Amino acid sequence: MPGTSTLRRPYVVDRGRGAPVLFVHGQPGLGSDWDPVVERLEDHRVLVVDRPGYGRSGEETLSIAGNADLLADVVTERDAVPVTVVGHSYGGGVAIELAARRPELVAGLVLVGSIGRANSLNMLDRVLATPLMGEALSAAGLFTLTRLLPRVRHLVGAQHHAALAWLRASLPDERYDRVSLQRGRQVWRSFVAEQRFLVREIGAVEAALGSVRVPAVVISGTWDLVVPPSVSASIAASIPGSELVSVARTGHFLPRDAPDVVASAVRNVESRAQDQRAQQAQYDTPD
Repeated sequence: MPGTSTLRRPYVVDRGRGAPVLFVHGQPGLGSDWDPVVERLEDHRVLVVDRPGYGRSGEETLSIAGNADLLADVVTERDAVPVTVVGHSYGGGVAIELAARRPELVAGLVLVGSIGRANSLNMLDRVLATPLMGEALSAAGLFTLTRLLPRVRHLVGAQHHAALAWLRASLPDERYDRVSLQRGRQVWRSFVAEQRFLVREIGAVEAALGSVRVPAVVISGTWDLVVPPSVSASIAASIPGSELVSVARTGHFLPRDAPDVVASAVRNVESRAQDQRAQQAQYDTPD
């Protein structure tokens, strides 16, 4: 299904040479969340987006499917196909939809703490999607996420005590402060809209898993409280031929805390995609 969004194109950092990789951040977030991973892929062409509603990509917020269609247009217009798509959290749902809706554009998937199972949504997710109460709770939650918790993490410091190490891995850092800087109200509106899209579309994302036919790696932190490891394991089991990578003593912020693992997964799916194309070419060659 071709992309149909009329939204102006999102802000994209497009640099480097080599195999193209598209990075899709979570909710809330910015393209710069991927900086630690991008630094480890200097031999690649990287396309890093601020998704609609965040950063420098304007105010209109799109659905999960709308994000996928828009990004399909982005990689097509920039002649960056087939592309390896790396999605974190909510962005993982976008990556799944993109691979299912436009398989000819996607070489492989790396799903990092990704959404993808309807039964993984809890009562809070559904409450946050409701009018009035959800909007108020989202405002309070975003203030805690972007302003208070990064300061707590800074106070904890690089402690080696097990409980403090768990706390540090579980908390956001100052990047989330930058998400809301100067655009606090817009981030809130985008978060509220995306929470409603999440509840409405998670069933479609789950249904799309079985349609993914490209090499995939699913990465999960053993301390992830946002997307529990059991959800990642279930996602991996639903994508034919995918691999599950579990990262010990790591929470939901894998692009920050395990960039080497994510970069290695990119190279993994690229290698498998090359093998897949070589096998298909051999099959297609007449005797």
